[in-house]
Amino acid sequence: MIPAPFALHRPSSLAEACDLLANHGPSASVLAGGQSLIVDLKQRRKTPRLVVDLSRIGGLDTITVEPDVVTIGAMARQATVTQTTDLVERLPLLLDVANAAADPMVRRRGTVVGACCQAAPGGDWVAGALALDASVLLQSVEGPREVPLTEFVVGAERTSLRPGEIARALRIPAPSPDSVMAYLKVKHVSVGWSVASAAVALSVDDGGALSGARIAVSGAVTHPQRLPELESVLLGTDLAQHDELAHAIDAALAPLEYRGDYYASPDYRRRRLAVLLRRALTDLGSRCCTST
Repeated sequence: MIPAPFALHRPSSLAEACDLLANHGPSASVLAGGQSLIVDLKQRRKTPRLVVDLSRIGGLDTITVEPDVVTIGAMARQATVTQTTDLVERLPLLLDVANAAADPMVRRRGTVVGACCQAAPGGDWVAGALALDASVLLQSVEGPREVPLTEFVVGAERTSLRPGEIARALRIPAPSPDSVMAYLKVKHVSVGWSVASAAVALSVDDGGALSGARIAVSGAVTHPQRLPELESVLLGTDLAQHDELAHAIDAALAPLEYRGDYYASPDYRRRRLAVLLRRALTDLGSRCCTST
């Protein structure tokens, strides 16, 4: 299809972009990588009067790796993650996500921050960022604010982004040196879409015992989300005890709402998600934790 008519502006500064959004309100959309917006425009799921293209704003494509925090700018491409050695060494989960997400053509254009803002039910990047305890840095004419990603994603393709705001970066706290992490995904064999995905990051104390867990899921459920109940239960669970672990996972997954479509039923997605979680936790547990 052909998009409805719209005006295109390419501001040279973040302040100018915020002014444009403030003046046009909900009739404006922001363009970063465009892997979601362009499809929505073509299919007329979105019909903005103004599209604000961020590509000419300097510095938004920067990835900064500091001792305590990693910052990924709004225009940093997904493919760039795999080419940033110090980032991959600090957050290997992102490399797992990059290898599982979409295809090379999409990753070369798509942005990490844009994928988090899209909050697609099968979103890989948003699940990975949730497991890394990320937050979103937002900017508007009223000033900046920072929102935890757990509060930013409120549903399928729904976020707490306010009218006139731009997500300018993703901020991820540096994990402890003893942390281990992994991203596992089941793809539909013909279309490649996510049937179930699980992102897991574990930390241990000086004695090698599990001291923290961050777990996020997507694909199987209605929208990407953390599993705080499972994270809490795992602190008292021996990951080497498979029956105990399976019970904890099943109990945490039971109250969730699952997607169902032509490609996979809700029950099938739930069962595949449980398998992914058991596999990830067992493998990571054997690498980092001592039996209790």
